[in-house]
Amino acid sequence: MRRAILSAIAVALLTIQAASATDDVHLEYQVKAAFLFNFLKFVQWPPTTADSPWVIGILGYDPFGGVLEQTVRGKIVNGRPVEIRRFARAADVKECNILFIGRADFERAVTPALPLFQQTGLLTVGESPGFLKSGGVINFYLQENRVHFEIQPSAAHASGLHVSAQLLKLGRTL
Repeated sequence: MRRAILSAIAVALLTIQAASATDDVHLEYQVKAAFLFNFLKFVQWPPTTADSPWVIGILGYDPFGGVLEQTVRGKIVNGRPVEIRRFARAADVKECNILFIGRADFERAVTPALPLFQQTGLLTVGESPGFLKSGGVINFYLQENRVHFEIQPSAAHASGLHVSAQLLKLGRTL
């Protein structure tokens, strides 16, 4: 059932194309927001307090605008609500399950953020070449005007995360 749902979402999201550059960027971040939300369902985290919310964080510049909030508004995953938090600096990141580091901040943030990449229970997600080589777990990339992602399973394991086989099949594994 989960596989069918994830496959349907992935096919729908990956085949969307827009007419103008502005629409393309907006659509790109709609797709990325949907992926970030769905990663919550297909990654196992170390045990936490059951009543704490899932937190998707954004480090530095937020390329999503309000799209990420719209995507997760009112959503519950495994009995826990989903929140969006923004962090100006890597040192500010606390109580976060998924941390997105956009291309605008990757080079500036990579050196101070490297310790975050080893933090237990944190799924780091980027969109820059070299993100996985720096220790990130998942990296978005565009190919033929479609959003794809690549996964570094060893980095996930080092962070105490288990990525489902279904998610590994959808992404490119390094």
